[in-house]
Amino acid sequence: MNNIIFKTMELENGLTLEIRDESRKIGEDAYVVIMGARMEIQVQKDLFAAQAVSDTKFADILEILGDDILYEYKSERNMIMAKEKDAVFESQVDTFVKNMVPYISKSIFPEKMILKEYRERVEKKNKYK
Repeated sequence: MNNIIFKTMELENGLTLEIRDESRKIGEDAYVVIMGARMEIQVQKDLFAAQAVSDTKFADILEILGDDILYEYKSERNMIMAKEKDAVFESQVDTFVKNMVPYISKSIFPEKMILKEYRERVEKKNKYK
Protein backbone atom coordinates (compact mmCIF):
# COMPACT_ATOMS: atom_id res chain seq x y z
CA MET A 1 0.00 0.00 0.00
CA ASN A 2 1.13 3.50 -0.83
CA ASN A 3 1.21 5.42 2.42
CA ILE A 4 3.05 8.58 1.53
CA ILE A 5 2.85 11.74 3.59
CA PHE A 6 1.51 14.25 1.09
CA LYS A 7 1.36 17.29 3.36
CA THR A 8 1.95 18.22 7.00
CA MET A 9 0.10 21.18 8.46
CA GLU A 10 0.70 23.01 11.73
CA LEU A 11 -2.75 24.02 12.99
CA GLU A 12 -3.70 27.12 14.97
CA ASN A 13 -4.36 24.97 18.06
CA GLY A 14 -0.76 23.72 18.07
CA LEU A 15 -1.53 20.25 16.67
CA THR A 16 0.11 18.76 13.58
CA LEU A 17 -2.06 17.26 10.86
CA GLU A 18 -0.66 14.74 8.40
CA ILE A 19 -2.39 14.22 5.09
CA ARG A 20 -1.44 10.95 3.40
CA ASP A 21 -1.91 9.38 0.02
CA GLU A 22 -3.07 5.85 0.86
CA SER A 23 -4.24 5.04 -2.67
CA ARG A 24 -3.76 1.58 -4.09
CA LYS A 25 -3.84 0.05 -7.53
CA ILE A 26 -6.81 -2.27 -8.14
CA GLY A 27 -6.42 -3.00 -11.85
CA GLU A 28 -4.10 -2.48 -14.76
CA ASP A 29 -4.73 1.27 -14.78
CA ALA A 30 -7.36 1.74 -12.05
CA TYR A 31 -6.99 2.88 -8.45
CA VAL A 32 -8.87 3.29 -5.22
CA VAL A 33 -7.86 6.85 -4.39
CA ILE A 34 -7.65 7.25 -0.62
CA MET A 35 -6.86 10.46 1.20
CA GLY A 36 -6.09 9.83 4.87
CA ALA A 37 -5.70 12.51 7.50
CA ARG A 38 -4.37 11.86 10.98
CA MET A 39 -3.41 13.87 14.00
CA GLU A 40 -2.11 12.81 17.38
CA ILE A 41 -3.65 14.60 20.37
CA GLN A 42 -1.75 14.49 23.66
CA VAL A 43 -4.12 14.07 26.62
CA GLN A 44 -3.16 16.99 28.89
CA LYS A 45 -5.11 18.58 31.69
CA ASP A 46 -4.54 22.13 30.43
CA LEU A 47 -6.59 21.31 27.30
CA PHE A 48 -9.77 21.35 29.39
CA ALA A 49 -10.70 25.01 29.27
CA ALA A 50 -14.40 24.88 28.39
CA GLN A 51 -15.16 22.01 30.76
CA ALA A 52 -12.83 21.94 33.73
CA VAL A 53 -12.16 18.40 34.94
CA SER A 54 -11.25 17.35 38.44
CA ASP A 55 -7.96 15.59 39.14
CA THR A 56 -9.94 12.38 39.74
CA LYS A 57 -11.78 12.61 36.41
CA PHE A 58 -8.57 13.51 34.57
CA ALA A 59 -6.86 10.46 36.11
CA ASP A 60 -9.78 8.32 34.87
CA ILE A 61 -9.54 9.87 31.38
CA LEU A 62 -5.81 9.07 31.29
CA GLU A 63 -6.41 5.52 32.53
CA ILE A 64 -9.01 4.87 29.83
CA LEU A 65 -7.42 6.73 26.89
CA GLY A 66 -3.72 6.64 27.68
CA ASP A 67 -1.36 9.55 26.97
CA ASP A 68 -2.68 10.32 23.50
CA ILE A 69 -5.50 9.66 21.06
CA LEU A 70 -5.59 9.68 17.30
CA TYR A 71 -7.93 11.71 15.11
CA GLU A 72 -8.34 10.00 11.75
CA TYR A 73 -10.34 10.80 8.63
CA LYS A 74 -10.49 8.97 5.30
CA SER A 75 -11.96 9.83 1.92
CA GLU A 76 -12.15 7.11 -0.77
CA ARG A 77 -13.01 7.13 -4.44
CA ASN A 78 -13.14 3.81 -6.24
CA MET A 79 -12.30 2.85 -9.85
CA ILE A 80 -10.33 5.98 -10.75
CA MET A 81 -8.26 5.72 -13.93
CA ALA A 82 -4.51 6.20 -13.52
CA LYS A 83 -4.46 9.43 -15.55
CA GLU A 84 -7.09 10.97 -13.20
CA LYS A 85 -5.60 9.69 -9.93
CA ASP A 86 -3.55 12.75 -8.96
CA ALA A 87 -6.33 15.24 -9.80
CA VAL A 88 -8.89 13.21 -7.80
CA PHE A 89 -6.52 12.95 -4.82
CA GLU A 90 -5.79 16.70 -4.86
CA SER A 91 -9.52 17.39 -5.05
CA GLN A 92 -10.05 15.22 -1.95
CA VAL A 93 -7.29 17.15 -0.14
CA ASP A 94 -8.72 20.53 -1.17
CA THR A 95 -12.23 19.57 0.00
CA PHE A 96 -10.91 18.27 3.34
CA VAL A 97 -8.74 21.36 3.93
CA LYS A 98 -11.62 23.69 3.03
CA ASN A 99 -14.33 21.89 5.04
CA MET A 100 -12.60 20.18 7.98
CA VAL A 101 -9.36 22.01 8.78
CA PRO A 102 -11.13 25.16 10.07
CA TYR A 103 -13.02 22.96 12.57
CA ILE A 104 -10.13 20.75 13.70
CA SER A 105 -7.90 23.86 14.02
CA LYS A 106 -10.10 25.38 16.74
CA SER A 107 -8.61 25.51 20.22
CA ILE A 108 -11.67 23.67 21.59
CA PHE A 109 -11.23 20.69 19.20
CA PRO A 110 -8.68 18.65 21.21
CA GLU A 111 -10.80 18.95 24.38
CA LYS A 112 -13.99 17.94 22.55
CA MET A 113 -12.25 15.03 20.81
CA ILE A 114 -10.76 13.71 24.06
CA LEU A 115 -14.09 13.95 25.92
CA LYS A 116 -15.98 12.31 23.03
CA GLU A 117 -13.49 9.43 22.85
CA TYR A 118 -13.60 9.06 26.63
CA ARG A 119 -17.44 8.97 26.69
CA GLU A 120 -17.56 6.41 23.87
CA ARG A 121 -15.05 4.10 25.54
CA VAL A 122 -16.78 4.34 28.93
CA GLU A 123 -20.16 3.57 27.31
CA LYS A 124 -18.67 0.62 25.43
CA LYS A 125 -17.00 -0.68 28.61
CA ASN A 126 -20.26 -0.35 30.60
CA LYS A 127 -22.27 -1.97 27.83
CA TYR A 128 -20.23 -5.17 28.07
CA LYS A 129 -20.09 -5.41 31.85
